[in-house]
Amino acid sequence: MKKLLLLGLVGLLLTGCSEEDKVERKIQIDFNNEYYQVASPYKPSISGSYVVNNVLNNYNINDIENSYMMLSSNYFKTTNSLYQAGQYFSRNDLEKLLSSDNLNKEEKVKINGVEITPTYVSSLYEQNYLTNNGNLKGITIGIIINPYQAYLGDFGNYDYEEVPITTLEPIIIEKSKKVIEYIRTKPELKEVKVLVGVYLQNRPNALLPGGIKYVGITNDDSITLNKINYEYQYLNSNYVMTNDINIYNAFGNLEKQIKKIRDTINVSAKGLYQNNKLQNVEITVHSGTFNSGELLYLSNTISNEMENFDSQLTIQVVVKSNNSVLAFINKESNSLKSNVYILGG
Repeated sequence: MKKLLLLGLVGLLLTGCSEEDKVERKIQIDFNNEYYQVASPYKPSISGSYVVNNVLNNYNINDIENSYMMLSSNYFKTTNSLYQAGQYFSRNDLEKLLSSDNLNKEEKVKINGVEITPTYVSSLYEQNYLTNNGNLKGITIGIIINPYQAYLGDFGNYDYEEVPITTLEPIIIEKSKKVIEYIRTKPELKEVKVLVGVYLQNRPNALLPGGIKYVGITNDDSITLNKINYEYQYLNSNYVMTNDINIYNAFGNLEKQIKKIRDTINVSAKGLYQNNKLQNVEITVHSGTFNSGELLYLSNTISNEMENFDSQLTIQVVVKSNNSVLAFINKESNSLKSNVYILGG
């Protein structure tokens, strides 16, 4: 399993790059012994992560970035591809494509008796993948779909109706074809490999993000989408208890050991599943205060308990007090050993 770079870390690592530095070089970001290398000087996305101003829109850019990077690693290998933020879809492109005259041109529909003018496409998200000499190898395009359509209720408040997947699927196929057609109008993208992943947002105010549900790849003017399932689940959820009892029990035991230290410590964990197979785990341990002794003992307890999880998993644990990160514990896949970093206490 590949644990790929988090884009927030990229910004920290590339801060020192000079604007005058035009030499194309590689910066290696290593997670779990597999990595993307980032071409330098670093270029931010030219779209500015433009999103349609839509009521009750649930859009988490960090989860979207990480999900698409993990998806892309199946098609643009980490061993021979350089990562670059999107350089071909500008903000003007997205404003044009996402307008009600283009991808979001829709007739009014009735859902459960409510008449709605839907806005299905919330955003288009782009990642670029380069060859080792800096030439464009391919691009990944995320089509972000909002199944939860907002409307104004009788009392002036906004509510929403969920569009069933049977209605959404032909719409998704149509939108994907239009995006490919637009890409091929750009001379520099006429023959490049394009990976399309369709991301369905979760319901408004949901604690978990959405996930990628369709994927397709093409070198020409058409695309065929196949169903896939990238989604996050809480490790104490009914889904995990039913489908992944070992990880459910491992997390339950970890939480029990932490609560023995102090019952008021809050523990939450989510895992990213690909087609019902767990890929990685993110755990947050939080309390109002930790003294130095508690922090050391807690970190040691967490590190020991990680041995009870599947050795193939990458697990990251963040220990926080209020908004401050006090410790970070990381276990790479295919390893029983975890690394503990104490940052405060």
